[in-house]
Amino acid sequence: MTSRTLVVGEALVDIVHRHNGRVDEHPGGSPANVAIGLARLGHQVDFAAHFGQDRYGQLVHNHLVREPNLHLTPGTDQADRTPTAKALIDAFGAATYEFDLAWDVAEALDDEPVGHLHTGSIAATLEPGGSAVVAAAKRARETGTVSYDPNARPTIMGSPPRPAPASRS
Repeated sequence: MTSRTLVVGEALVDIVHRHNGRVDEHPGGSPANVAIGLARLGHQVDFAAHFGQDRYGQLVHNHLVREPNLHLTPGTDQADRTPTAKALIDAFGAATYEFDLAWDVAEALDDEPVGHLHTGSIAATLEPGGSAVVAAAKRARETGTVSYDPNARPTIMGSPPRPAPASRS
């Protein structure tokens, strides 16, 4: 049994447009936040993501490498551009989101055994990377445990298929 913890998923920049005109930019992404949280709890964490070496990628990179227990897997920072999530906040504080995600994490994944793998719904469904994430989760079950954050984003992932109607006999 290995003690390696692998988190696979998006690291992006949240661009928050407030109704008063103020715009803030923050590194984010649910899996990135999980990786940081586990690292701060003392776990050695390998994080496989897909962001670029552009201005936003540098923001994400600097945010992640501050954590001494967090290691970026090779290939994580090789995307053409860094994903963003634009949040539009209305006068009542409700948010609507616009995502700009390119997801191909295959270069950042390896076949090393893991004690635990954590991923999320976007990482496991958005292609072309989703298939590689599902394959990594299946491999991880052989040596450890898997956790999954079902943060459904239909605008990115599409709608789930509807079950066929029951036949009447």
